[in-house]
Amino acid sequence: MERVIDLIVKDRVVEVTTDTPFVIMLRDLMYEGDWSTMKEDLSKKEQIVKEIENCQFLEKNVGILCSFVYDPVCFEELLEWLEEKNIHPKDFVHASLNGLYDLAISYADKDMHDVAFKVIKYILEVDKNYAPAYELWGSLLLEKGEFQEGIKYLDKAIEIDPWLVEAYSSLGEAYYNLGDYAKAAFYWEREIEYAPNNKFTYFMVADAYRKLNRYDKVCEILEKFLENDPNSIVAMYELAEAYKKLGDIERSKQLEERILKSQPTHGGDLEIWSLVQLRHGNYELVQRELEKVLQQSPSKVHLKLILAISYLKQNKIEQARSLINEMKDQHAWYLYGKQELFKEFLTEEEMQVCGIS
Repeated sequence: MERVIDLIVKDRVVEVTTDTPFVIMLRDLMYEGDWSTMKEDLSKKEQIVKEIENCQFLEKNVGILCSFVYDPVCFEELLEWLEEKNIHPKDFVHASLNGLYDLAISYADKDMHDVAFKVIKYILEVDKNYAPAYELWGSLLLEKGEFQEGIKYLDKAIEIDPWLVEAYSSLGEAYYNLGDYAKAAFYWEREIEYAPNNKFTYFMVADAYRKLNRYDKVCEILEKFLENDPNSIVAMYELAEAYKKLGDIERSKQLEERILKSQPTHGGDLEIWSLVQLRHGNYELVQRELEKVLQQSPSKVHLKLILAISYLKQNKIEQARSLINEMKDQHAWYLYGKQELFKEFLTEEEMQVCGIS
């Protein structure tokens, strides 16, 4: 410890040292700003207690001591300081680990996985039953492609905390990537049980069951989704396709009629809605809706292509050609990838008119 400066506050001399930033950092990371609990845990560390008391005095009489005192956090420096001060994980009896957990996520988001793992390991030295640490450890291993090892830590996370939704999500992802679609669906369905508002997960379950050719289960999960979100056109469309696979043409037609009478309200609905409308010859309706949206969001390339098709089907050749030429100049890769769309809706003559080969 080295003295940095002496502050005179209300006739009291407060010594600021090289330890002071670390003491404030420790409070923020492990005690959620609570000096009293930190002081209780480290009561046998006289020098640290003195630092805490000085900080409490400064906060009471000068102002809040926050992260500007020590930012950015360097966890490896903090570890060295803790070792130097003979402070061990067993000393943190009343600590909260949420701050360290957030720090580990921050390192992971910056692709600093080695440091993230060090933080996680330290968390588990403090509390071997802190389930989110096992979940994060497992998820990071999945990112590295170490699926079996990652699954081991994720299993440990839900063994400790069966309500840990993130672990079920990651286990589903792990088994899906391993090609075990039945287990992927199992874990994603557990996720839905605990977090029924995680809408994207329903579609992941449906996809896993499609891989297994279990279209009865695809229908079951998407029907459940529509109970919670009856206006999702994407869900209606996928469900209609699944019923078609099951041979239930009547139910499939009912869902398609429902789409035709719907108005897109979700971000991902407009493209599907437009394609269904085009299949039923509602070209002008599609044109009106897409022109309105593109006026507000002109960068939505995929909608420009569908708008061009609606123009062509109404014999508005120049408008269609203008859009296609714009896409050739700016988004040729996208145009090339949509050959199936052209084949579905356009004749050879219509494609030639717009210069689509």
